[in-house]
Amino acid sequence: MKKIFCFFLVFSVFFITSLHALDTTKGEYIVEKKDTLWDISNANLQDPFLWPKLWSVNPHIENPDLIYPGTKIIIPSKEELMRMPMKKMPVFLKPKTGKPKAKSVFKFVPKRQQKYIVNKNLYIASGWIADEFPGIGEITYSPMNRQIVGKGDNVYIKTNKESVHGNRYFAIRDIKTVRHPVTGKGIGHQIRITGILEVTGRDSNMTKAKVTDSFQDIQIGDALLPYKEMEPPLVLDKPRTPDVQGYIIETHTNSYLIGPGDIIFLDKGQNDGLEIGDVFSVFSERPAVRSIGKIQIVSLQPSTSGAVLLNSNQEVAIGTKWGQK
Repeated sequence: MKKIFCFFLVFSVFFITSLHALDTTKGEYIVEKKDTLWDISNANLQDPFLWPKLWSVNPHIENPDLIYPGTKIIIPSKEELMRMPMKKMPVFLKPKTGKPKAKSVFKFVPKRQQKYIVNKNLYIASGWIADEFPGIGEITYSPMNRQIVGKGDNVYIKTNKESVHGNRYFAIRDIKTVRHPVTGKGIGHQIRITGILEVTGRDSNMTKAKVTDSFQDIQIGDALLPYKEMEPPLVLDKPRTPDVQGYIIETHTNSYLIGPGDIIFLDKGQNDGLEIGDVFSVFSERPAVRSIGKIQIVSLQPSTSGAVLLNSNQEVAIGTKWGQK
């Protein structure tokens, strides 16, 4: 009798412990835009075909083809779901009787991957052409007494307004005064972003900051500009092709020749009717006018814009004409 009692005691402890373990394996997921049970099952259970059982443990979802952002979904462990019986599929998910159909009524549309026109770091670093230099402070000193710093380094900064812990800044540099390659007219200052800094505190009476990102060597004396989020534009299905024309006036790297993927600056901008995503041809004018490549607008200023050279079949250079065929 004592042995039987011990057996049941051990069995009860094991059973309760197992139940507790099962319960702790449950997780929760909040539905996001464009989610499907197929995707959620694949991401959380590594098996998209478990979606019907995942649906069965979430009875508040009446139609698995209609799940909405903000809905909470209980996700048991994969092992627990494997042991569960399959829930009977409702009528609206079954193929209609009568004429046979090649495809099921129930479909999961895969998520569309968003693609940027240009790399994010290149987009940020490329900068813009400004009428006036926009700096509101500068990097004054390095604790290691170096003239060049990079990611992870500490620096001291000075701003025209008090900085507090957590403030972020772009480190910027006035590269050159840009002049129109055809008319010779002064266009503005070419501004390049060299990195990103975050204020970490004060050291005596000096503001201390850490370099969190660097796109090239950051120099003592580089100016500062308040940080703002910058996301490169997305690839468009049907970009505009407005009837505007002009000239390439400068490149991001200041090189005369331009290759596919390079950022360039144009002599037309938002005031001329351009929009981000617009596509234009670039032309060779010798021996005859003909299209030699494509560019797409990625940033806008009132009278200038930034673009990326998408492709070319011939050398493209500063002074090349752009527009529509």
